[in-house]
Amino acid sequence: MAFGFYDKPSPTILPHPPIRMPVLLVIESALCAAWELLRTHPRKGFNLLTDDEDIVTLELYEALFDRVFNKGIVKGFDRQVLCSVTREPKIRNYDYKHLDKMPDLFIRLVGRPISLRNSQDGLFIECKPVDTKHAVRAHYCKKGLIRFIRGDYAWAMTNGMMVGYVGRGYTISKLVNALKTPPKGISSITPPRRCRLSKAGANSEAAYCTEHTRRFKYRETGQTAPPITIRHLWLKRD
Repeated sequence: MAFGFYDKPSPTILPHPPIRMPVLLVIESALCAAWELLRTHPRKGFNLLTDDEDIVTLELYEALFDRVFNKGIVKGFDRQVLCSVTREPKIRNYDYKHLDKMPDLFIRLVGRPISLRNSQDGLFIECKPVDTKHAVRAHYCKKGLIRFIRGDYAWAMTNGMMVGYVGRGYTISKLVNALKTPPKGISSITPPRRCRLSKAGANSEAAYCTEHTRRFKYRETGQTAPPITIRHLWLKRD
């Protein structure tokens, strides 16, 4: 057949190859740059300290994609590395029972290998506030982190990202303490550890990593999903 329209691809089996560290570091730097814009040059009417989670995430998304992406602000955060940044795309979970799972941010990357589930290939990011009204265990972990472990987000991947919107007096040591005895449904293989290549900024902490067992099986292969590594980037609200 001309052009090979019906040639069968040779997709990578599940899970998909991990996202490389240099790419993760570029994305973290871009998120920090977008956050700095929200702190120093916010949209009129937006208040980083008082607006709720959804509004903050929308503003972060727009700053990231409209004001940082492909603008030369962060080297590598451009069309040579990224295809797109989307907010709350509707994506099915691992067993197809839920069709409208919506990660806060989803970043598609250039140059990824052909995969068994291209629609599931990219960096899934879930964002959660951390403050006096949003406890680390009850909110950040049990309403955010757990979604990566039970197969809602990034089930075809082996890495993902959590972003914390952190109130005064809160540091990532709170996450370390919370995962000493993980909440039900969250199995930690290793305690949170600082990424040696990640750097703290004026309004962000260096990223920490956690690794978690996943118990669900891939519908496509019948195999149990391998552990997932989550990077935790905590951004200071005040």
